[in-house]
Amino acid sequence: MTIDNLTLAAIIISVILVIVTLMLATHNKKNEQKMRRMAHQMMLMNRNEKAHALCKKIQSISPDLCAGLDFTLKENGDDVEIDTWDTHHPKPNA
Repeated sequence: MTIDNLTLAAIIISVILVIVTLMLATHNKKNEQKMRRMAHQMMLMNRNEKAHALCKKIQSISPDLCAGLDFTLKENGDDVEIDTWDTHHPKPNA
């Protein structure tokens, strides 16, 4: 059984298309997760004044950081604290 060049090219192109499709699907899923995390942080800051103040404090130190992408906040009883810190910037003492 031999495979001619046209068949081999079709197989290679098909494999490449499958890989690209899978990469795009993974990328879209990651973006959707980021958007949900950002929306959750925005809702937290809208309903909790301490979360809003802490976010403003963090952004006054490092203006390029974004809540939901670079860090997340969480409510801890009546207080708010930094939950995750996903950036190379030093984590502030809040």
